[in-house]
Amino acid sequence: MPADRESEGTLPRSPGQIVLLVEDNLHNRKIFASILSHYGYVVHEALTGAEAVKMAQSVGPDIILMDLSLPVMDGWEATRQIKKIPELRPIPIIALTAHAMAGDERRAREAGCDDYLSKPISPKKLVAEVQRVLGKPENPSAL
Repeated sequence: MPADRESEGTLPRSPGQIVLLVEDNLHNRKIFASILSHYGYVVHEALTGAEAVKMAQSVGPDIILMDLSLPVMDGWEATRQIKKIPELRPIPIIALTAHAMAGDERRAREAGCDDYLSKPISPKKLVAEVQRVLGKPENPSAL
């Protein structure tokens, strides 16, 4: 029997539930992870771009929220490396960053980000964007 989540003793999941949150700021990471978990997402956290590349390969997230200013390897380079891996290329990556200067969104998209959100961002807007990118219907009463 092939190894899968059920044989590992974890519950099966619906597609579109796993989020890789790449954020080195503890406060932001706790807020984003908490709100996403509240809405039923399974959140894996990485603190550096290097961790993000490794975790993307091991976890197989449905979406990646990528801070761009990270230690060790920045989010720009981590995004480029993730998008070079054929099986990871389809995973949507949303830049979640304080880089909001002219040209930053273009630069993020050139690195491989599929979407771009500038901080500060409300938790409601973050959840709405994740739902939109994953093609899930919004639950207005939950927001």
